[in-house]
Amino acid sequence: MTRPEIEALLARHRASFHRLDAAALAADHLAEGIFESPAHGRVIGREAIEEVYRYWFTAYPDMRFDWPDAIIDGPRAAFFWSFEGTLRGPFFGVLNPGARVTMEGAAEYRFARGGIESARHIFDFSGVLMKVGILRARPA
Repeated sequence: MTRPEIEALLARHRASFHRLDAAALAADHLAEGIFESPAHGRVIGREAIEEVYRYWFTAYPDMRFDWPDAIIDGPRAAFFWSFEGTLRGPFFGVLNPGARVTMEGAAEYRFARGGIESARHIFDFSGVLMKVGILRARPA
C-alpha cells in the first residue's frame, strides 16, 4: 500500500472507532489478518478480530479510542493511543458497572495490499483489571 492509501485507511479506521462500528473496523483487516494484544493474545482472521472489537464495545458502550497522527514507515504505522470508557457489560468474567477506565497504549500496524495485515497493541492490561476490580494489589 502507498502512504496515501495507509493514511486514508487509518482515517477510516479512526472514524469507525468513533462510531463503535466493529464490522467496519474488522473490514479494514485482511481476511487472514492477525490482531495481538495483552487482553486477547493472538487472534487470527477477520471474524475473530471483529469479535474482539465487539467485546470491547459491549463492555464499554461509551468508549473513546483515539490517537494523533501515526508515524508511517513503508508498510508499517505506529501510534500512541488513548482509551477511556465506563464499564457497562461483562468484562473478563466480572461485571462492575460504573467502573471508569482510562489508559494509554501503543500500536503497530502492518499493511499489505487490501488492508491491515497485522495489528499489535501494547498496554498495561493488569492495570485495567485492577481498575475494574478483577485484580487486587497485594500490600508489600
